[in-house]
Amino acid sequence: MTDDDDAAWVERNAAQLARTLADPAVRVELLALLGVDDGGRRRERRLEAARRELETLELRWRLEDEDADP
Repeated sequence: MTDDDDAAWVERNAAQLARTLADPAVRVELLALLGVDDGGRRRERRLEAARRELETLELRWRLEDEDADP
């Protein structure tokens, strides 16, 4: 590999890393793996996981008119 090849490799991987770390869930998981997530960070991680799960759910509310007899 030449210096140009090395520089291109570093640039590609740095860009990929930046895209990956843009995801808050990835950052939280990385902090947990590194052992630097304190109680507040663990709470935030749980809240983020709950938010992601809630985003996948579809809630349908009945209108009061639907419950009334015609």
